[in-house]
Amino acid sequence: MKDTGALEQAVAYLRVSDKKQMNTAIDIDPDGNSIATQRKIVEQRADTLPARIVQEFVEPGVSAQSIEKRVEFQKMLAYLQDNPQIKYVIVYMRSRAFRNYIDAAVTKRQLDLIGVTLISAKEDFGTGIYADMMAAITDIFNDTQNKLSGQDISTKMLHKVMNGGTCGRAKIGYVNARIPFEGRQVNTIKIDEERGPLVVQAWELYATGDYGIDELEAAMADLGLTSPPTGRYPVSRPVSASTLHNMLRDPYYVGYVPWKGKIYPGRHEPLISHELYERVQDILRHRSANGNRDRIHNHYLKGSLSCIRCRGAGHTSRLVFNQTTNRTGNKYPYFTCSRSKEGLCDLPSLPVEWVEEAVVEHYRTLQLPSDFATESRKLLEEIVSDEQSTIRDTHASLNRQLKDLDKKENRLIDLLADGSMPQAKIRMKLIELKSQRKRLEAGMTNTSEKLAIGASVLRHALDLVADPYTLYRDAGPEARRLLNETFFERFYVDDHQDSIELRMADEKSSVFADLHQAGRACTGRSSRRKLKGAHPSQRANAGLNKPLMVVPAGIEPATPRV
Repeated sequence: MKDTGALEQAVAYLRVSDKKQMNTAIDIDPDGNSIATQRKIVEQRADTLPARIVQEFVEPGVSAQSIEKRVEFQKMLAYLQDNPQIKYVIVYMRSRAFRNYIDAAVTKRQLDLIGVTLISAKEDFGTGIYADMMAAITDIFNDTQNKLSGQDISTKMLHKVMNGGTCGRAKIGYVNARIPFEGRQVNTIKIDEERGPLVVQAWELYATGDYGIDELEAAMADLGLTSPPTGRYPVSRPVSASTLHNMLRDPYYVGYVPWKGKIYPGRHEPLISHELYERVQDILRHRSANGNRDRIHNHYLKGSLSCIRCRGAGHTSRLVFNQTTNRTGNKYPYFTCSRSKEGLCDLPSLPVEWVEEAVVEHYRTLQLPSDFATESRKLLEEIVSDEQSTIRDTHASLNRQLKDLDKKENRLIDLLADGSMPQAKIRMKLIELKSQRKRLEAGMTNTSEKLAIGASVLRHALDLVADPYTLYRDAGPEARRLLNETFFERFYVDDHQDSIELRMADEKSSVFADLHQAGRACTGRSSRRKLKGAHPSQRANAGLNKPLMVVPAGIEPATPRV
């Protein structure tokens, strides 16, 4: 085996500019074929120095031309500052690390100051003044090629748009598709069978003039209009008010392709008619001209409130945040049910102060019994301790398997050097052993990390419910929004007739729903023990239902009750 203790230390920087490259041959290597190929060549170059790679930085699918926008590259520079023993940064090619000669020169200066040498695995310029000159010339050529490629792409995209094509991802309501054409598969745009009709409905609702952008956002969320999954957001989400606002101004939906300030006839099928498009534009212009622009109101409870009455009738209906201004300029914010505008719900307008206070008071119901939290922490630590013992045994077993692999690899390397056995067969066996090693090493990491993450989540959850009411009451709007997202999926709100009292219910997030179920079970057992032998009237009173939430009587309604 090679003596790695005497080798210089190096780091590897691997990068692809398109996330799609990360999915090529992903069944063979989880990082994709491109990264796997770069890794192999970089490791071979490290062996020739000789050096050993102690850290790897992988930039997955970042097309940013400037190094300041590459997260992993910046992490690598910080790592080099903290680890002065590193002597080399090895890249697959200089064009993988730098897309312009200025970044290359700045980075070289930074590395020179800390005594680190940049090595290109595919470009061996040697050392000395002429080597530096060749590297700089290569960087200039890469920069020029990058700019020429950009101009070429822009020209091709303009040509595509002028011929009615669509560049990039399909807009909401459409999908990218491949269809057969003259024996070939070509890219095109088709109407999304699921989202297309909902997009049309959004235009039609707004064209009535009865909906503002915030009300339209709530209505479309209830109807099920969501954005398609993306790499950044793999789970579909309700379409935001700003996205709807941009959509209602976009001539793409009537059959045109906007491109760099101009509009070209498109080949895609229009979703809406010219008449509907003009009606919507008239409404947008009218509201803008009168100073009553479709404002996108932001409130920390926006999107988290739903109507109890509609839920009881089998419908999902969000509460919409609105704000009116009287003649003296005073603003009155309130929440209304999105179905009340069509006369489908009789929930009155609720002043924002009422709802805010009701939610604050509702946080009292999140409190867990102190003895339950203490007992849970104790049990958690016992479980973690037991699991850590099991993990130690598992790691010992995995270490024994790794040592066996070392012995097998050594024997195969000796046979390879001897030359008496088929070389191809031995190399295939070495590749299989390398894959086994990766799986074993991953197993050692995953077992301990999963336990640590799970235990940490539960500890934080128990800390948060130690006093949730005070925590939420004293928090600012942004912190309240984050707390609501942490504890609850949504709140359900109702108004009591003839009183300023709100009823609240909720859907808790999965972690806290489980905690409360366990807490109620614990409280139930404790209550049964306490009530055993008590007077019958005491046992009867223990089960009485109390009002969930009451707004203080000093708060006056800000809007007329419907």
